[in-house]
Amino acid sequence: MSYGLFTTISMIVGTVVGAGIYFRTDDIIQYSNGNLWIGILVLALGSLCIVFGSLTLAELAKRYVATGGVNAYFDRFISRRMAAGFGWFQVIVWLPTVAVVVGWASAVYTFMLLDIEATFLQQVLLGFAYNIWFFVMNYWSRNLGGLMQRLSTLVKMIPLILIAVYGVIFTPISHEVLQSATDFGQEFGQWGWLTALLPLIFSYDGWMLSLSITPEVKNPKKNVVRALIISPLIILAIYLLYFYGMFNLMGSQQLLALGDRAIFVIAQQILGERMATIMLLILVISMLGVLNGINLGAIRVPPVLAQQKMIPDWNFSKVNPKTQTSWASTLLLIVLNAIWSVIHYFVMTYQLFNGRDISEISIVFCYVSYLLLYAVVFRMYWQAKNYKKLPIPILASLGSLIILVGSIIASPFYVLLFFMTCFTFVIIGYYYYDNKAIKENL
Repeated sequence: MSYGLFTTISMIVGTVVGAGIYFRTDDIIQYSNGNLWIGILVLALGSLCIVFGSLTLAELAKRYVATGGVNAYFDRFISRRMAAGFGWFQVIVWLPTVAVVVGWASAVYTFMLLDIEATFLQQVLLGFAYNIWFFVMNYWSRNLGGLMQRLSTLVKMIPLILIAVYGVIFTPISHEVLQSATDFGQEFGQWGWLTALLPLIFSYDGWMLSLSITPEVKNPKKNVVRALIISPLIILAIYLLYFYGMFNLMGSQQLLALGDRAIFVIAQQILGERMATIMLLILVISMLGVLNGINLGAIRVPPVLAQQKMIPDWNFSKVNPKTQTSWASTLLLIVLNAIWSVIHYFVMTYQLFNGRDISEISIVFCYVSYLLLYAVVFRMYWQAKNYKKLPIPILASLGSLIILVGSIIASPFYVLLFFMTCFTFVIIGYYYYDNKAIKENL
């Protein structure tokens, strides 16, 4: 069975929407100094990465259909060694750190739904258990994973649309919304709001994972490109309306005070206690849909890297023909998830990254890496004298650079330290493949 256009769109929208936007809204407001319109500006700037990044990579998707997602584009359009380096970083750092944080966030809302005062350790452990379940589920059944993605995408839109409609249409414009417009110029000139891009980018991450199932999509050159264009526009519209609705309903101070519980309290106000609980259940399903999308794409990466001899082949390349996944790959990601869960526990417990989690900087590193692919597309347009399309890769690059600047402003020491960690794995992968190629040619 192949994935259709709707499943591909649902994977992108379902992976991106439904995790970060729920538990990062208060962070965006905090770093925007409580100003609605600065927050909306941050959302719009952050969308440059996904909207124009998707449009840019769609150009590569038109020209090359292969397994491996973004890694395959590094291989085809830059070099096999660079693809190996990015692959090592992708498997060891980026994919497991994002999965750990989304699993943890899912656990937070699960305990909230069950009305259990869980410790941070219990939240991390439940998040790890969620990850194991989705790794195993996607190994045994491709259809079940795809079905989960389609259903969760539809379900997760309910709270977002409800709050957007109620907060935008049925709620009078609050004084704080008007005051934010008055104070916009002053807040904008301070530039500290750029730090909001670091927690925000988590809310946009995951769209490129859809590229890992490109060969399994019906008519991939048409459907993948369509999905990469349609999905970001849907995501941006949902985020802007939801963010405005939340702010207009509660205001900055109450949102900051409630934190992750804000959406539950708003649901209580709109729907009452019983329906709010159902809304929270929908939210948990939404978060788990995101986690499923991440793991659905993640377990397909190591087999591709092993087949191309970019990583050691410890049975990774032996895939299940029905699901296109490998048990060895599934086991590897479970082990890495366990390791990063422990690191996540200590990082958050002792505030080692100034309150930021392990996934944020690896995501920023990803977007910096994409600059190489954006440059490839820019060169394609330039050589073809297709000057009208040059702004697309330029704006995609600008989005990545803005996020990089915001992350450095937010925490220069920890960003640079973690960047060096990410880059170390890139170097290891680069030289692993280089040395292997040399030995095979002797």
